[in-house]
Amino acid sequence: MQIGNCFRCYPTPAQEKVLLQWIGCQRFIYNAKVQEDRYFRTFARKSLQHTGQFAAIDQQYSQFKHPELTPWLSEVPSQLLRNGAAKWMQAYSRFFAGLAGRPTIQAKYGK
Repeated sequence: MQIGNCFRCYPTPAQEKVLLQWIGCQRFIYNAKVQEDRYFRTFARKSLQHTGQFAAIDQQYSQFKHPELTPWLSEVPSQLLRNGAAKWMQAYSRFFAGLAGRPTIQAKYGK
């Protein structure tokens, strides 16, 4: 039973530049979610417990799309940014299931 096909693509240098930009934006969202989680676990947890609220674990990423601070995120398709937040949520759910450690910052590596 054939499930799918695997194709090798050879992007042009311009396409390669765009793809690397998109990958970087997705990594930015993932790392921002990791940093946000670290902030809530260290500082805000103590103050939010007094009000009866807890830090939300969700896939929202719109707070990182600021027109002045990160205008380059508006140039990228929103599905890629949503995918970065979904990957963070998937890593966090694996942590809660005991299958992996807490999500950590992804470093840029490779070409």
